[in-house]
Amino acid sequence: MHETLAETIVRHEAALRTALGRDPLLAALPSVEIAHSSKLARQGAKALLAADAEAAVFNIPVFAFPNFAVIAARVLGLPVILSSPQEGKLPGLGGIMATHGALAQIGHPSLKIWGDPSHDEQLAATLCAFCRASGVIERMKGSVYGLIGGRSIGMNTGAVNTAQWMERFGVDVEHVDQLEIVRRADLVDAAEVERAYAWMNAKMGQVSTEGKAAPEHVKTQIRHYIATRRIIADRGLDFVGVKCHYDLSEYFATQCVSAAFLNDPYDWDGPKEPIVMACEADGDGALTMQILKLISGFPSLLFDVRSYDFEKKLYVCCNCGAMPTWYAARSDEPDENLSQVALAPVIPKYGGVGAHFPFVCKAGEITLARLSRVSGEYRMFLARGRFVDMPREKMAETCAAWPHGYVEMNVAPNDFLSVFNTNHLHVVPGDHREALEFYCRLLKIPVDRVV
Repeated sequence: MHETLAETIVRHEAALRTALGRDPLLAALPSVEIAHSSKLARQGAKALLAADAEAAVFNIPVFAFPNFAVIAARVLGLPVILSSPQEGKLPGLGGIMATHGALAQIGHPSLKIWGDPSHDEQLAATLCAFCRASGVIERMKGSVYGLIGGRSIGMNTGAVNTAQWMERFGVDVEHVDQLEIVRRADLVDAAEVERAYAWMNAKMGQVSTEGKAAPEHVKTQIRHYIATRRIIADRGLDFVGVKCHYDLSEYFATQCVSAAFLNDPYDWDGPKEPIVMACEADGDGALTMQILKLISGFPSLLFDVRSYDFEKKLYVCCNCGAMPTWYAARSDEPDENLSQVALAPVIPKYGGVGAHFPFVCKAGEITLARLSRVSGEYRMFLARGRFVDMPREKMAETCAAWPHGYVEMNVAPNDFLSVFNTNHLHVVPGDHREALEFYCRLLKIPVDRVV
């Protein structure tokens, strides 16, 4: 019978491929043979595993035998989308409902999609959001977080439970001492440091060379950045957190060059993949940032929720030294971003030397998120908001030397405080709430979505 349905199956497959192909972060693998027996269901699933599939879409335009889908899903071990076209002459709707029910009986996650995602934008968005979420879960399995230093300024919300990370997310933790940054910094070639400093001097909108921002001090920060980059490469780290306060920031130099350019999609060597780096060795912050980066394809950032402007109804957020400079203009051209960034002396509060990178985040839609733990169990704060343009002079109300983001979020401060369990918040551009909610649903993480 399956041979008589081949045309319908191929037609709906084409619709699915069209929808998936429009998402720049997704790539559809070749389809497997129609599973019209338990043997073929097993073989098809194993073929997808061999191809490193990160999500699975089951094309069910008719009442296919649900047990075949269950077998394939169990072999795959992946969340599955059950998709059927809206064709009244075919019992596809019953097929995906029966299959979903069979998978639900054994606790295997699945999502029903009924219709043509190549012509329905909302269906396509849901299809792609689910695939992105599943892909992030798979890509993070076996990844390694580099904990450089340890708990910073008594911040328990940033401390890592290594066993819980492996059990919940499949992420390993590699502990590296901050002295390794200092040791390797002395080995960095002077010519590379000079080239980097000249690039920063030429590209940034305003450069101070006074006091702690004297060229020799900023060059120390550059050495620390290059050293950290080499630690990441040598240790095979996927994302990192650096303690900084108050060891390096008090007795050596702040890690502001690293906080900016590790997270950026470029440095003086040209375009590169952003590497998540969380200040103050904030482990759950780095974990959130890595999820956001992978699910969106954009650099993610960390900042403190510093205050609230009741007159303008804005959350005032800043980080104590640096953030990815990409957010200054949100441009693919580094020059456009860097021209909005200043290089200012490290504030007197810190005993160490170097420069901070003040700028105001460019206006635009953002997704805000943060993983936290309540009674030992993870929760995800999730919201949609906007960065709002503000004059640079407004930064002086908090700290003129630090980068700021002024966030419009349709939630009252007291309502925000009632569900937010830490001090650091994280951002990517655009609206990625649906994908993040799928991610959390698949990992059974409760979501505190405020807007």
